[in-house]
Amino acid sequence: MLIYINMFLDKQSEPVKYAFFLLMFVFAQGASMWGQYFTLKYPNMGMVEAFLRAIPFAWIDWAFMSVAVYIGDRYKLVTPTQDTFLLIIIQFISIIAINYFWLKQTLTKSDIACFFIILLGFYISFSRVASKAVGIKVEDKKKDDNEKEDKKK
Repeated sequence: MLIYINMFLDKQSEPVKYAFFLLMFVFAQGASMWGQYFTLKYPNMGMVEAFLRAIPFAWIDWAFMSVAVYIGDRYKLVTPTQDTFLLIIIQFISIIAINYFWLKQTLTKSDIACFFIILLGFYISFSRVASKAVGIKVEDKKKDDNEKEDKKK
């Protein structure tokens, strides 16, 4: 399967690679969060039954997250830290959606404020604005890796 993904994505522009990466990431984490939280509506469900109902979602998460991480690494779309921030953001959105639509819990101002704080952290990491503000030299990993590949040729 990864061969077909490579054949497709190798010919695509950067925005298409990011879109495919995000699609895989969102699908994986959406499945994961649903598998973890959908059983909460059934408090009388036993532990074994809850496990048996949730484990297929963990397999879906594993399959699609493996592809997402592979794409992110192969095309150097994100750093491991940015992967983690993205994971947190998508899980947070998924949990809010499940709580609001499935478990019928209220969405508070604190929930929304927390989301924007997480987004701010992602922006700071991605743009490296804090490092630049204090004068810390930031290496461009993508540029360094491209130079190494050019030297090999």
